[in-house]
Amino acid sequence: MDELERLTKAYQSNKLSHAYLFEGDDGQSMQQVAIDFTKLILCSQDNQCQLKVETFNHPDFMYISSEETTIKKDQVEQLVHHMNQLPIEGNYKVYIIESFEKLTVQGENSILKFLEEPPDNTIAILLTTKPEQILDTIHSRCQHVYFKPIDKSMFIERLIEREISRPVAELLSTYTTQIETAVALNEEADLLALRKSIIKWCQLLLTNRSMALIAIVDLLKQAKNRRLQLVTLAAVNGFFEDVVHAKVGMDDDIIYHDLHEEVKGFAKKLTYNQIILMYDQITEAHKKLNQNVNPTLVFEQIVIKGVS
Repeated sequence: MDELERLTKAYQSNKLSHAYLFEGDDGQSMQQVAIDFTKLILCSQDNQCQLKVETFNHPDFMYISSEETTIKKDQVEQLVHHMNQLPIEGNYKVYIIESFEKLTVQGENSILKFLEEPPDNTIAILLTTKPEQILDTIHSRCQHVYFKPIDKSMFIERLIEREISRPVAELLSTYTTQIETAVALNEEADLLALRKSIIKWCQLLLTNRSMALIAIVDLLKQAKNRRLQLVTLAAVNGFFEDVVHAKVGMDDDIIYHDLHEEVKGFAKKLTYNQIILMYDQITEAHKKLNQNVNPTLVFEQIVIKGVS
């Protein structure tokens, strides 16, 4: 049963909660389900009413979002004022806050007061891709709706729709499944150049270890900060995932499509134990980077302790 079906059942059974917290990494799906759920609550089968919700013109509905890093105080104040009024067209009022983690602490506290003493027939739908950044007191007053992770191939296609090239979209899919995170990363760095360095380094890891040690200098010129170093590790991990997929005949799951034949070649040469050893080294490297160990040392250890 998917998320909307569960919510529809709750509505039909007259078991609506006053607040829902949608959590997951697929912001687009959460947004669509939130709108569809709102249409169900406010409109039932009324097409005219549904159109008003879709175009954000329904008097009993408010949608808050922000392209910036925070949701502004005046947006929250406007929302609180709006929701303290009685419904105009139906029995309920609904408000949706997209990227709820963008609220300031003051903003969260305003909403918290609202959740502690909700006005009658008012329903809050809060959407977040970063639940760990939200106050525990908010979590405890909401009914949680968990969305399953976005399919990797769908994520890649969505990035391509945002004018990110396929090779870069494939690289990003190894690190995140959050569209906005991926778009921001793409704007921050030359990811095509980074991808070339990563692939070259992976090839050297398996063919010429002494050259792989030397190539770390070039790799870290591209991956010049912690975030890009973590992206690099995720992309290296993705390369070895492709080797595993090729080894077990799951070619459809290969991420780096342009390396398909090459990956199959490596899959024939490497044993499962050798691939597991590489995974272990990448996991260890991830821990070390997060502990602020010098990145050159971290990547050298992958070469030294990896496949011989």
